[in-house]
Amino acid sequence: MIVRPVFGHAPMLIVYGAYHWRPKRVAFRNDYCLSCAAPRRAVRIRTFDVGHIFWIPILPVGFWQRWLCGVCGKNPHQNLKTRPQFKWAGLIVLLVLSGIFWASPPESPRDMAFWWGMRIVPLAAALALFIHIRRSPVEPTLKERLASIPPATDSNCPFCATTLMIGAHSYCPACGVERC
Repeated sequence: MIVRPVFGHAPMLIVYGAYHWRPKRVAFRNDYCLSCAAPRRAVRIRTFDVGHIFWIPILPVGFWQRWLCGVCGKNPHQNLKTRPQFKWAGLIVLLVLSGIFWASPPESPRDMAFWWGMRIVPLAAALALFIHIRRSPVEPTLKERLASIPPATDSNCPFCATTLMIGAHSYCPACGVERC
């Protein structure tokens, strides 16, 4: 959704997105899902995507393929954790914020509680964030995790239980799914 002012008038709400029509399984493989944090079966889905505005299909985008985890249904390689670089940037922002309030004097005696709060709370948050960053273990990369996953060796289709046609590209003659 986008909220944008239109020529000085009140903000206007625009609802937009994409429809994924006619999903079809086209392949499967053994994979590592970062959302599940475990080895999983991933399925490649082909859909016909159409962009919509206010739920009215407007722009056909064409056929798209995406890999989905067989358990959680999310992109298996999408990292949901905060990267260390963003944590360090947050630490710097907190320290700068606290430093600004330590460097400038309060404007009136009434505001002393606010000023001391803005001096101490960001500093305490920065200290807690620093401790969190230092104690966080270094996790293996996705490439290292994928190296430990054996390739799929199924001889039967996991979706229709038909025997796969084994060759350069193994596939199911009944439903057309390819083993990757």
